[in-house]
Amino acid sequence: MSYSNDLLSGTELKDSPLSLSLTTTATMQIGEETQQLVINQYGIHNKATVNQMANMGNNIIIDQFGIDNMANLTQSGYGNTINLQQQGNNNFAEVIQEGNTNVANVLQEGEQTFTVHQIGNDMVVNITQF
Repeated sequence: MSYSNDLLSGTELKDSPLSLSLTTTATMQIGEETQQLVINQYGIHNKATVNQMANMGNNIIIDQFGIDNMANLTQSGYGNTINLQQQGNNNFAEVIQEGNTNVANVLQEGEQTFTVHQIGNDMVVNITQF
């Protein structure tokens, strides 16, 4: 018989430098134009690829902390917003929003790279790279 106390004193448990946390939120409402995607990644080989190809209220928020990072984001049509935050290590971001209200807001720390391609309408891009 084993008890939970046995695990605390056992030599088989070792600390690991690896970390992984993933939070995903997807909200979609077609009737009154709500569309949202929130991804939080904390960990080793981050990657996020998002396409929202619908003429709706669009919104994307992605936070990535740690190691390889990357994100390819694409939205076509209507409300558009992307807030991307990447911190640590290799960073890469590409934002393509073709049409309508557009905003981007990207913060990168690490070995950053940034590409944007907002073609059309009320564009705003704020980028901070360290």
